[in-house]
Amino acid sequence: MDFNEVVEGNTVFLPVSQPGALLYLGDAHAAQGDGETSQYALETSMDVEFTVDVARGKAPPSTPRVESPTHLMALGQGGSLDDALRSATQGLTQWLEQEYGLTLSESAQVLGSSVQYVVANLAGRSVGVVAKLEKARLAPLRPAAK
Repeated sequence: MDFNEVVEGNTVFLPVSQPGALLYLGDAHAAQGDGETSQYALETSMDVEFTVDVARGKAPPSTPRVESPTHLMALGQGGSLDDALRSATQGLTQWLEQEYGLTLSESAQVLGSSVQYVVANLAGRSVGVVAKLEKARLAPLRPAAK
């Protein structure tokens, strides 16, 4: 899940479907462009501090999510760019439905006018695409009651 916006201050939401699942932090990047085309960014060691919260009673996201102060981002992985793009779009659509109570049609209107796509990685057997949405576009909406 190499994506250059998994940085300090952003929140990462991961789907967990296995009881007792473990969390693994892989290689760290001092710098990585969009696409990570060669399977290598500027690799480095890392010292990290993080917390893990389990969101019990909530449906797990279908794809990994990243929330920054300004954007909602859903990461899609697949064997092709088409598959990864579909997965990212579906993940962001699910987020809008779950957290903002939007219907599929309403989500399509929001994404059709506002979504941004980033190629997160091209290296290896699986490629990654991110669907991004500026939170400012959602300002008139209130998150759904939890």
